[in-house]
Parts: sequence; C-alpha cells; structure tokens
Amino acid sequence: MEKNILYWNNLAVKAKKDAESFTELYQHFFPRVYKFIYSKISNAEFADEIISETFLKVYEHLEKYNPERAAFSTWLYQIALNELRYFFRKNKFPLEYQGEVDENFEIPASEFEQPEQKFLAGETKIKIQSALEKLSERERKILEMTYFLDYPPRKIAEILDLTPNHVSVLLKRAKNNLKKFLENV
Repeated sequence: MEKNILYWNNLAVKAKKDAESFTELYQHFFPRVYKFIYSKISNAEFADEIISETFLKVYEHLEKYNPERAAFSTWLYQIALNELRYFFRKNKFPLEYQGEVDENFEIPASEFEQPEQKFLAGETKIKIQSALEKLSERERKILEMTYFLDYPPRKIAEILDLTPNHVSVLLKRAKNNLKKFLENV
C-alpha cells in the first residue's frame, strides 16, 4: 500500500508522543532528504552534518508541526533548506556552492535493487542532472520547490514575487524544456 501525504501528516502528529512513529518518519524521509541535501552540496561529509542537524531540529520541534499549515514533507524540507542555508552562511560558502563531487560516493541502494536497475538509475540520474543544468536558474528553483519541497504555486509565487498563474506557466515551460533537453541527452 502506498502511503499518502495524509498518512505522513498523521504519523508526524502521532510521533510527537510515540518514538516508533518518529522512527518510521525518519526511515522513510531520511534517504529522500539526504539526496536533496547532497544534490545541493555534493559533499558527503557536509551532507551528513546537515542531515543530522535537520533531523535533530525536527525531533526537537515536532510539537510545533501543524498539519493544517503544511504537509509534513514540506515542513521537513523547509527545515532541511534552512539548515543548508545556515551551513552555507556559517562556513562562508557562496550560496551556489557545489563543492567537489565525490566520484566514489553512493547513496546506499535498496536491498531490493538489482545491479542492472542500479546501473540504469545511475545513467538516468546523469541524464537528468545534465538536462537540469541546461535550465535557467528560475526554472530549476520552480521545479525544486514543486517536486522537492511540495510547495503549491501560491507559495512559490510568494517566494519568487510572482503571480500563481505565472508560476504555473513557468512550471509548464520548465517541464517542457526539461523534457526537450532529456530527449537530446
């Protein structure tokens, strides 16, 4: 059974008083948030530090989570993004820092992942990263906020000082451009 946003929101509320619920949240979201952070900093050591701080903040502030204001995933990714920004400021990195790419780094594969699936996933990731690099910064930001942070167009519009309709148009354009770039990679 695929678990939906409502399931995770309810589990987050339950996790305020139940360690097993928090463990399930952690196990589900850790690899996703780690990939998000690593994609921004390209350094496993720094990513480890940031992910630790992120989940420590989540644990410490879980009582403040309100499912009526945002999905748990949105709340969690916002904390991760804040920790990433704090890390950049604290270490005086420019905000677009990509670090040295650790060629040997691999996020642990699922125990069910076969070698050929892993190889194809790696090739797909390289193609997607290459296509994303061809997008404008604004298009990448809109895709990130939509798919990594689960932000609705209204929230993205507020952040980027645009109208929600303009965000929807830019999102559609970004997806079309991404598709076009993927076809040519």
